[in-house]
Amino acid sequence: MPAPTPKPKSRPPQDALPSRLETLLELLTDRHLADRLTRVHRAAAVAIDRLGHLSIAKYEPTSVEPDGGADLSLWETMAPAIGDTVMGVNQLVAAINKEFPPPARPAGGGEGWAPPPASSDERLAQEVEAVLHASAERLAKRVGELGQQMRRPEVVSDRWTLMAELQAFRADFSVRIGDLVYLTAAAFEDVRREDVVPGYVHQVAARAALRAAAADLRRSLQGRLERAAKAEPSARPALAKQVAESLSAFISLPASVALRTPHKREVLEARARLLETASRPELGPDTLPEIVEPFLAALDGHMEEVTRTWLIVHDRAVWAECGMKLEQVEMHLALGSQGAARVLAEAVDAAGALQGRSAPFDLFLRKARQEAGGGLDEAGTRDMLSRFRERLAALPFS
Repeated sequence: MPAPTPKPKSRPPQDALPSRLETLLELLTDRHLADRLTRVHRAAAVAIDRLGHLSIAKYEPTSVEPDGGADLSLWETMAPAIGDTVMGVNQLVAAINKEFPPPARPAGGGEGWAPPPASSDERLAQEVEAVLHASAERLAKRVGELGQQMRRPEVVSDRWTLMAELQAFRADFSVRIGDLVYLTAAAFEDVRREDVVPGYVHQVAARAALRAAAADLRRSLQGRLERAAKAEPSARPALAKQVAESLSAFISLPASVALRTPHKREVLEARARLLETASRPELGPDTLPEIVEPFLAALDGHMEEVTRTWLIVHDRAVWAECGMKLEQVEMHLALGSQGAARVLAEAVDAAGALQGRSAPFDLFLRKARQEAGGGLDEAGTRDMLSRFRERLAALPFS
């Protein structure tokens, strides 16, 4: 009798909040404030889910060839993405205005006088309201700007420009909404963004996966450049085709969904040039480097931006986790425990989240995985522990 097919893992509700945020809200003394803030945070979670779960990658062009601009069929195709973008943000703005109505402005246009807060709780409540009012106003303004951008001739006449603008707006909305949740939670307790902002952990993980995939692509392309330098002119077109295939594979990876639309265009442009080059009978020694090296330099720049924007805190947390595990390895070794090799392998596995941060560290990780997979005796464990600590200390965190 065949085994039953496992049920697919269901997605959590759109308005699900991180457990740390739920606990914080449950512990607030002012229950009226807590209930209103909970409803706003749930609306924020729905908006973030709409912005993050619906991938616009399927709407992007798959080549760099012009396609006649954004015609009616494209607008029909794009309607769900644009509609979900606007709907989620507008619903959040409406929820803020309902739960925390903006104060009425005096007829004279001044701000008027208000008594100072009577307690620290009241002061924090006023701070939260001020953050929510400012956030709602700015989000509403950005929705209007999105509508204006989508009607500009230079945007609607080019599919790539249209997609880049939409992606940029969606990313901006997501960051602004995350900031709203983070600031209104941090007003009451010292919390980390990843513990309270809905979807933030998944967004960071997606960027870490993208950086790792880019590091693998770089290593692959560099290896082919080295082979091309030693190859005969007639053999280089085949290598150009292989490089183009590597770019195709990279752009089709799930991790590449997190790549910004203009950067995806660069991948496709490089691929088109390589395919054209591969059609020639022979290639000179400089032909492939002239295409691949500028592309790799641009890719490195994009990944540095990803690290700087998304992964600084993530990388430091992984670095600290690895350091803690290496300390445990040393304790196991001092006791003659077999746990040393096990914990060291766990540290190597955890360090995989840093792939792409540093080329020397990536090289160490590849070798360490092979060594840990083959089994380590005490001497091998001590040697890897020493090298691991050295590489961790050398990581660029400035």
